[in-house]
Amino acid sequence: MPEDAKAALERKIKDCYAEYYESWMQKQPIDLIERAEEIASVQRMLEELPQAVTTEDAEYLLRFKNPLEVVADRWLSMNGSGSIVDDEMSHLLWELRDKQDAEQNYEMEPEYYDAPGPPAPQIAPQMTM
Repeated sequence: MPEDAKAALERKIKDCYAEYYESWMQKQPIDLIERAEEIASVQRMLEELPQAVTTEDAEYLLRFKNPLEVVADRWLSMNGSGSIVDDEMSHLLWELRDKQDAEQNYEMEPEYYDAPGPPAPQIAPQMTM
């Protein structure tokens, strides 16, 4: 990649957040109340994601038009609005890269359609006795 993937992802999620923010500002208060958990998840991922991603995670997430949406939705489906623990964020990112099923549910960046994604994470072999 021509630039650091983690820095590019951080800029991209900030841009995505700005789009979310603009759309929220157009909504009625009742709509915002009904979306409170979604809004909280998006805000939490904006804060947590830049410190949590590896380079491989960032390269994978950059393939999406709105990586903030992808991660926030997955967080909600896994945890609801509970607090984030580093291991949970690592697991969430690992699961996204491992399953690679988000490509079917979210809009992708055109330049990544034919590009192979980063390899799925490897599971360390377990010791047997």
